[in-house]
Amino acid sequence: MLPRINIMDSIASMRPEDWADIALVALIIYYVIRLVKGTRSEQVLLGLGLLLGASILSAKFQLLTLSYLLSSVMSNIFLVLVVLFSTDIRRGLARAGRFTFSKVNSAALEAVNEVVRAAFFMAEKRVGALIAFELQVSLGEYIENGAVIAATVSDRLLLAIFNTSAPLHDGAVIIRDGRLAAAGCFLPLLPSEDNVSRFFGTRHRAAIGLSRESDALIVVVSEERGLVSLVRDGEVEVMMGAASLRDKLLTHMNLNKGKKSKSGKSGK
Repeated sequence: MLPRINIMDSIASMRPEDWADIALVALIIYYVIRLVKGTRSEQVLLGLGLLLGASILSAKFQLLTLSYLLSSVMSNIFLVLVVLFSTDIRRGLARAGRFTFSKVNSAALEAVNEVVRAAFFMAEKRVGALIAFELQVSLGEYIENGAVIAATVSDRLLLAIFNTSAPLHDGAVIIRDGRLAAAGCFLPLLPSEDNVSRFFGTRHRAAIGLSRESDALIVVVSEERGLVSLVRDGEVEVMMGAASLRDKLLTHMNLNKGKKSKSGKSGK
């Protein structure tokens, strides 16, 4: 018979190092949950949890065949996790490597205002556009495959780039640190077998593909429907107006502190 464990005595005997250890493990678990929440990996992680539960039950009730099959899978669980979560692992490591204390960036604030104005003007004129805001995960590989511009963001520049007769209008614009880093960038498309692909055009598929590989915020203007959408973490949200898009961008970019100081200028 197993000895009874007094929880209160165990807690009282814990060292400060033990509390720090528990806190670090809890922080890692919380970070992993935040990383996969709302993505396809969330369902995969749930499936692995069920698989682990089935493995424990098969061992307890001596289900030999099932136990053997599950033990073969669990013995290679590390390799399975790396294959299944390769995108999320890369995104998480990139976020951790680029962690910085958030601060109000006046250039980023102005870039948001310019993008919002340009996006709804282009939607009215049925001109397609794809504009990505780089956050913590670097988009350097996509900037390199486009035309490097490194210019101040303005609605007139965006309108010129996405003019249907312009050579760069088919690609995406990437904004880094409040500046227009590059145009004509090619983003990763969703695979054709993905169920989401049936409902969206090329621009939306590219935006969803990038949002699944990074934490970027992508503004999509549909030339067919004249709608402006914001894509984040694989989700597409249609914006009902300029104020809605601006608020969403400021919130996700942690720029709310500077919103009031720029509100007068944003309505020019």
